[in-house]
Amino acid sequence: MSAADQGKVLGTLAATVHALDPVDRVPLILTTGTQITDPAIAEQISNPDCWEGGTPPTDPSPGKSSRKAVKATEDN
Repeated sequence: MSAADQGKVLGTLAATVHALDPVDRVPLILTTGTQITDPAIAEQISNPDCWEGGTPPTDPSPGKSSRKAVKATEDN
């Protein structure tokens, strides 16, 4: 992630969610109103109802799980 991307708010939570810290792999409890700036955390929250406005943020660069999904479809 570039320095310009750090601190950029990707979305705000409309519900409390559980996620894993992408570095330490420890459980996180993110409460309503939390502004998400890390794409690795944002991609874990796929339920649209958890995001203000009802739409998960989109990141133009594919995340780890997105790359896996692309690889899986290429193999078939």
